[in-house]
Amino acid sequence: MHIHEFGTSHSDILLMFHGSCMTWDMYKEGIEQLSQYFHVVIPALPGHDLETTEDFTSIEKITEEIEKWLLECKYEKIFGLYGLSMGGSLAIRFLANNRIPVNKTIIDAGITPYSLPYLLTRFIAVRDYLMIQLGRSSQKVLAMAFPPEKYTKEGINHMYRTMRHMSSKTVWRVFDSCNNYTMPAPIPVIQTAIAYWYGEKEKKASMWDIDYVKKIYPQTEFRELSGLDHGEYCMMYPQKFAKDIIEYLSPVDDE
Repeated sequence: MHIHEFGTSHSDILLMFHGSCMTWDMYKEGIEQLSQYFHVVIPALPGHDLETTEDFTSIEKITEEIEKWLLECKYEKIFGLYGLSMGGSLAIRFLANNRIPVNKTIIDAGITPYSLPYLLTRFIAVRDYLMIQLGRSSQKVLAMAFPPEKYTKEGINHMYRTMRHMSSKTVWRVFDSCNNYTMPAPIPVIQTAIAYWYGEKEKKASMWDIDYVKKIYPQTEFRELSGLDHGEYCMMYPQKFAKDIIEYLSPVDDE
């Protein structure tokens, strides 16, 4: 797994997990701002790295691999943690593992595990798998689901390239794992300040995830992003997105 670092002169680490069907540089327009305040660490998640052919494994395994890398680098405390969608699943599991303390976390429409009968989870995984397979079959089909005027033409082109790069095994594992990853029992009580962001237009679809996060992390504050849908904030308004992260984390001055 390639792990990218920016602003390494700063002591406060911001660990960022990207979403599915995108690459680590979906945050590239915000990195310049963020790296003025933080040591930004962004893993290129397996199956989504255009420079490798490795497949996605699982939320649990990838989280453990990232934790191992951080500890080997002597990064023993995370000042800020951010994860979008699939990346939000990684953030939720990272917090639950409680191996590396985190000061503040933003979970952006993070996917939480279903508590559903096994056969129903299989049906949902197959449905999601077929939807992505259809989307990566044609850029025109993808643009119907993600209109360029909302996600930008460059963003759609990049998403299409990434989806074409993803293997069928990766596509299956992403949705199967994000919907069904395990959590420790009991989930440890943590002191991390947590914000859960979600778009106004995805609120209904996110209610299960919102309720789940309320239950496991009752300290969570919820923020509705007016007029936005899933993943639109970082892609449509990268400068404001970065500014909001900086303001929420309120980093300690390195000087």
